[in-house]
Amino acid sequence: MPEIIVRPATEADYEPFTKLDFTFTVGDRILVLERTGTVPEYAYSMRWRTGTPSERVYSEYTVDDLRRLQRENDAFLVATLDGALVGYEMLLLQPSHHGAAQMNDLAVDKAARRSGAGRALVDAAAAWARERGLRAIWASPNGNAKDTIDFYLSVGFRISGVNDRWNTNTADTEPGQHTIYMYLEL
Repeated sequence: MPEIIVRPATEADYEPFTKLDFTFTVGDRILVLERTGTVPEYAYSMRWRTGTPSERVYSEYTVDDLRRLQRENDAFLVATLDGALVGYEMLLLQPSHHGAAQMNDLAVDKAARRSGAGRALVDAAAAWARERGLRAIWASPNGNAKDTIDFYLSVGFRISGVNDRWNTNTADTEPGQHTIYMYLEL
C-alpha cells in the first residue's frame, strides 16, 4: 500500500513542486446558478449543464511564487506519495468567517489523483483547523470544475452558496463562471 505523508512545505519542495502536472478537465459538466423573476423577487436554483470539455492548468508557480505564497498563507502543506511530492494545499485562518479556515488552494498531480493524497490533504487541513479552535473549512471552486466539486463532496464538504460575480465581469448566466462555496463542518 502506498505511503502518503502530509507535512508543512519546505524550501526543498519548491523546485520539484514546479514540475507537477496540475492540468484538469473543465466544462464537461457545469454547475450553474439560474435566476428567474424580477427585482426584488428573484428565485434561484442550481443545476448541472452539459458543456464542452477542455484541459486547463490549475496553477503554474515559480519558486519565487511559492516563497511568497508560503509567507502569505497560514499553512502551506504538501503531500508525498512513497517519498515523491504529489500535491499541496494552502490555508488561511478566517475566524471572522464564523470560525472557519479558508482553503485557498488544493491540487494533486494528475498522475497521483485517486491515490488518497487529496483526502489526506483535507484530513490534515481539518486537523490543522481543529488545533486552532476553528469549526469549519470552506473552499470555493468554479462551477465548471465538476471533478473538483465531486471530490469536495466525497470528502464531506457541502455546497453552501454561490457567487455569480466572483470570477467574471460578464452576464451572470455565463456557464462555468460561478464560484461555488463549499463548507466542511469539523
